[in-house]
Amino acid sequence: MSRVKKVIHTCVWVSDIEDTKAFYIEGLGLSHTWGFTGEDGVENFYIAGEEGGAEIQFKYRPYSSPESEKVGIEMRREMGHKCLRLANEYKVGMDHLALSVQSVNEMVEEMVKKTGCRVVIEPFQNDETGVRAAFIEDPDGYVVELVQYLDSGTNSKV
Repeated sequence: MSRVKKVIHTCVWVSDIEDTKAFYIEGLGLSHTWGFTGEDGVENFYIAGEEGGAEIQFKYRPYSSPESEKVGIEMRREMGHKCLRLANEYKVGMDHLALSVQSVNEMVEEMVKKTGCRVVIEPFQNDETGVRAAFIEDPDGYVVELVQYLDSGTNSKV
């Protein structure tokens, strides 16, 4: 029987690729690993943490003009937020993306300052799982969990 060797990436659609880059690269400090534009014009942009592991792929379909781009971004973002609210209400779809950080408190403070992101759940400590965590929201409304492991290793419960 064949088995999966490792998780490679997960992919999410975004409404504004520049806001996404600012949030994940400039804000969180993730690195752009590679990208491409498909034959259909869809831009694909990959990022990863400094220790490697699975990548996050962001997909974005650009508009034909700057005017339609602005309207399209607002419309996509509004629709995306509605979809995420429905998904949360009915418990379907992606719940959140988790990222390991050195200091949850510092990262939340930096992200609010740099990006103005909404803090969904303020930093808290979970002694049972051995982590300190917080939840913030990216420009498209995706929830990002910031996880700080309290011991030197990682915890398989998280």
